Amino acid sequence: MKDLGLLHYFLGLQIDYHPQGLFVHQSKYVQDLLQKTDMVQCKSCTTPCHPNQKLLNQGSPLYSDPTHYRNIVGALQYLTFTRPDIAYSVNQVCQFMHTPLDSHFVAVKRILRYLRGTIDWGVCFRPGSFDIRAYTDAD
Repeated sequence: MKDLGLLHYFLGLQIDYHPQGLFVHQSKYVQDLLQKTDMVQCKSCTTPCHPNQKLLNQGSPLYSDPTHYRNIVGALQYLTFTRPDIAYSVNQVCQFMHTPLDSHFVAVKRILRYLRGTIDWGVCFRPGSFDIRAYTDAD
């Protein structure tokens, strides 16, 4: 066995060590995904989906390459480990994996555009107390 030192990259997760704690992100993974989808030079947007967006299973033609759609959405699912801000939007597009429509792929592209503008975001783990708080509804 050999000690390789501090962990910096593992399964697409990048770990940066700071005095405040650990910062876990997937910047390289996002960059690779943007290259795979030819969206490296795309214009970024400020939100991962339109407000009050409703994706329907009708009203738009079928997407021409469902396998391509599934590959991208699967990659986006893996990103939700360090990007909880896209979890809702990714969940919405995951509901149409079997028969994606063009409107669903437009929603996927919006998520990718959002990621383009927030490529360096991640999750910061800071040391702190281990107090557990629980809330319940009396009803």
